[in-house]
Amino acid sequence: MNDVTHLDAPHELSPSLADIQQFLYKEAQLLDQGHFTDWLDLFVEDGIYWIPAIPNQTDPLSTPSIIYDNKDLLTMRVRRLSDPRTYTTMAPPRTTRIVGNVMLGKPQQDETLTVYSTAFIHECREENRRLFTAQCSHVLRNTESGLKIVSKRVDLLDCDTVHAAFMSLL
Repeated sequence: MNDVTHLDAPHELSPSLADIQQFLYKEAQLLDQGHFTDWLDLFVEDGIYWIPAIPNQTDPLSTPSIIYDNKDLLTMRVRRLSDPRTYTTMAPPRTTRIVGNVMLGKPQQDETLTVYSTAFIHECREENRRLFTAQCSHVLRNTESGLKIVSKRVDLLDCDTVHAAFMSLL
């Protein structure tokens, strides 16, 4: 076996369901612990994060979205959340995420894999509590440095209702 084949082999192999579940759990843990910069590192450079504003929304550009950010915009959002002045009047939210019902789509010719899951996000901020439920889809690519998010879509069950700031929904 030559060295090039050996080095390329790990990222060409399809990740197992257990590998993908662990990746999703790690993503949830990073967000719950406020490690937003590490969370950003899970995205490819041209990655997209989308929270549609209406059920069954098909186009993030022709219809306003709650969030539709590329990695550059996510980086600015993370910098703002990391700034100590952001929480001068109110404590930052604390969250716990539960990820479940993980199902794999078919691998695509562009070497991506769509993964579907359900998420429950419990947010606590001072005496306020909120619960978000969502159907999520991640488009993942297995790279030499491990799984990376090409895109993440979070379809909130109640996306079309009025919400306060979404600081915990990254």
